[in-house]
Amino acid sequence: MELIHKNVINIQSEKIEYLQTVPNPPGYLSAPAKKHYKTMGEKLVEINQLKNVYLNALEIFAEAMAQFEFATKQIHSKNKEEFGTGYIQTYRTKATNISTEVVLRNDAAATLLKCFKQFGLDPRSERELKGVENVGQLDLFSEFLKENA
Repeated sequence: MELIHKNVINIQSEKIEYLQTVPNPPGYLSAPAKKHYKTMGEKLVEINQLKNVYLNALEIFAEAMAQFEFATKQIHSKNKEEFGTGYIQTYRTKATNISTEVVLRNDAAATLLKCFKQFGLDPRSERELKGVENVGQLDLFSEFLKENA
C-alpha cells in the first residue's frame, strides 16, 4: 500500500537560490518601511544573504526599523523641549513611567536584533548560518591528546 502525502514539500530536494535583486516591497508596508526594505535588501543581495524564504523576515525588519526610527525621533524631539521627557512620562498624579516611545523603540530594537541573527549579521549567527564551527580550541585539545597518548 502506497502512502500519498499531499501538501508536503521537501525543501531539501529543492536548491534554494540566493536572490540577485530585491523584489518590490509589499504594498502594506509603510513608506519608511519600504525605504528600509529596499536598503537592507540591497545590502543582503550584495553579501549574498537574501533568499526567497527570508523575504518575510526582511518585511519584519523594515517595519521594525521604521518604528525604531520614528520612536527615536520622537524621543529626541521631546528631549529638545525638556530633557528627559522623551524617556519618562509624568502623569497628572505626578506618577512617572517609561515613555511609550522608549517602549516602542526597545521593542523594535529587539525585533531588529532577531532579524540580524536570521540574516547572519552578527559574528555568532554568521558562523552558524555558514556552517562554520569555531574549532580552534578543539584542534589544540586534539593535538594535546595525540601527543600525550
